[in-house]
Amino acid sequence: MKRLALFAALIIPTLSQAVPEITGTPQDLRGLIYPESRIVTLHGNAKETAYSDQAIVNVIVTTEEPLLSDAIASNSSLRKNLTQRLIKAGIDGSKIKNSKFSSSPQFGWLGKNPSSYKVINRVAVTIDQENHLQAIAELTDQNKEVDIVSTSFEHSETSEYTKKVQSKALAKIMAQKADYEETLGIQLIPVNIRTKNIGFYGTAGAGAVEEVVVTAARGRAGKLKDSFSDSYIETETSSFDEVQYEASLSVEFQVRPAHITE
Repeated sequence: MKRLALFAALIIPTLSQAVPEITGTPQDLRGLIYPESRIVTLHGNAKETAYSDQAIVNVIVTTEEPLLSDAIASNSSLRKNLTQRLIKAGIDGSKIKNSKFSSSPQFGWLGKNPSSYKVINRVAVTIDQENHLQAIAELTDQNKEVDIVSTSFEHSETSEYTKKVQSKALAKIMAQKADYEETLGIQLIPVNIRTKNIGFYGTAGAGAVEEVVVTAARGRAGKLKDSFSDSYIETETSSFDEVQYEASLSVEFQVRPAHITE
């Protein structure tokens, strides 16, 4: 028994000296037990060009009469006639939208009472053919109360093209991933994805066409179609009706040796 006690007294201090002392903050100790994973970020960008396949033409109908009721009635009658003629020209009636009217009294030089009442109403017409634009132009030429005030071009497949550029950007990232894994002999495990920029915008030429359309309509010379055609010829190489879709993605990957699996 004495020999066992003597052996323990000799061996225990020796063991205690062989174990290194662990010191440091809780964060330091956590790093020793659970080493921090290395993260790399790969980036991918993609663009797709589409072409506008429809336009929204905003038309203002203005009527002025001595009595407000007459101005309202005149405006309503003119808009109804315009709608019927546009439908006859092949434009779907559901594509012709009327906004709420606004009226403003017109005061003369003398007196506090208004000399007349003006009623203004906006009509938005969505078209997808050039001959529809010509039909609207003819109405503005034939009616002094009607003016084209703006034209905006749109692309009807926005959702599809947005997904397309996202997929292309992600495919570029995955191609980089495969290249790095093969070259460096590592595994890249995706842990996070970030969206930096996903959207679309019209090219500068679209604004030029809108300016041509509006200016020609205000000129009331009956030459909107010629002006529109001339603009197309001048800007055909830059594609005035282009819509540019773009996506920028980043994916974070955890780096592991190639032989480690889940």
